[in-house]
Amino acid sequence: MSPQTCGEIRILAVTTSAGFVPGLPGAGSPATIFCTGLNIGAAGTDSGPALPVQIQGITVRFADSFQAPIYGVADLGSYQIVNFQMPWESHLSPISLSQDGQSAALPSGLASWGEFFTTADGLAIAMHASSFSLISPSDPEKPGEWIVLYGSNFGPVLGAPATGLPAPIDRLVPVDPGTPVPWQFQIWLRDPLGDRLLNSNFIGLAPALIGAYQINVQLPDSLPPGGVQIYVTRTRDCGFFFLQGCGRGIIHDVSTIALLR
Repeated sequence: MSPQTCGEIRILAVTTSAGFVPGLPGAGSPATIFCTGLNIGAAGTDSGPALPVQIQGITVRFADSFQAPIYGVADLGSYQIVNFQMPWESHLSPISLSQDGQSAALPSGLASWGEFFTTADGLAIAMHASSFSLISPSDPEKPGEWIVLYGSNFGPVLGAPATGLPAPIDRLVPVDPGTPVPWQFQIWLRDPLGDRLLNSNFIGLAPALIGAYQINVQLPDSLPPGGVQIYVTRTRDCGFFFLQGCGRGIIHDVSTIALLR
């Protein structure tokens, strides 16, 4: 990706925030701008229930003047980062990063669908569903148990919260299968003998979090040797004829891998 400049701000890259995949994520998901030229004091965040649209004079603005909510900003020495949420609703491009009268346009390329949040060592952030304690090398997943994975950029949802606000805790917000031909979501376990389809009772927004998805999945009674790797697919068969909002043929998307150990 070629750096873009406007004034003193220079855009180095724009990625997803969960896995740093190049490009902008889809609606509702967090994105990260890597740049230079921002004047940032101490790392800036906000502790309120709603994300702010400005931190230390820094804004992320769409062409129709909509300002995206910002999770936080930080100066890492040779470069700065700005984490913001893509809005649930549609707004006009281009998107620009601004501070104190200086601005730079963000590249408009899109990231690939579906990814998981990971720890610094590359393991998926996952919980035991029975206790909501973190799955770790000292407390690993168990055959047959339900676990909870966290991800980003898994697509539109039904009943999305307002942009910048957490998902509700009093109702579920599932992924939207879409129309006129619905997506078929499936969760798989990688296995040298053949990938296995897993049981799931929910894919949607994680309650009380902003822009994060929760995936509930049951592990099989026997796990493959050499580590547990899980991924999500979505498939839509539009047939041979063009359908508005669908296109034609089979569309098949595959998420990144959630590595548990």
